[in-house]
Amino acid sequence: MLARILLEPLGGGAFPRGGGTVIKGLFDKRLTLFENALDLRAARQKVLASNIANQETPGYRARDIDFSRELARSLGDTFSGGPALVRTNARHLSAPGVSGGRPAPRIIERGGELPGYDRNTVGMESEMVRLSENYLHYNILIRFVKGKFSSLMNAIKEGGR
Repeated sequence: MLARILLEPLGGGAFPRGGGTVIKGLFDKRLTLFENALDLRAARQKVLASNIANQETPGYRARDIDFSRELARSLGDTFSGGPALVRTNARHLSAPGVSGGRPAPRIIERGGELPGYDRNTVGMESEMVRLSENYLHYNILIRFVKGKFSSLMNAIKEGGR
């Protein structure tokens, strides 16, 4: 899903239809995608670090965040053209799972590891691999966003000459 959204054209040319501004056309969908993806990667990093910290806690069950599923859920209808549920004012009525305009990621118990003698399901090696992969994905997203903003800054600087 992430690759499809990144590679799809913005549509509507340089000046989006519907009374939007050029800046909104540059950022609206993709910035939301990156913001949500980075937030989810950071939340997943905390969950994975918590697993490692509880490696020797008897009965502790390894937890995780399903990144793809949660990213799709957090984006809601942003990419389907439908209305997105957003709470923009503290006086608005809240909806289940929505806080501050974005649903909190669901933390799930992860299966697959055989519990040890103490019924703990954390495998240190597999947790370290997951933690490293998540860290790399987070850094890739950061570099991509940085590149996009650098390109925009170059365009602004060149336009002023």
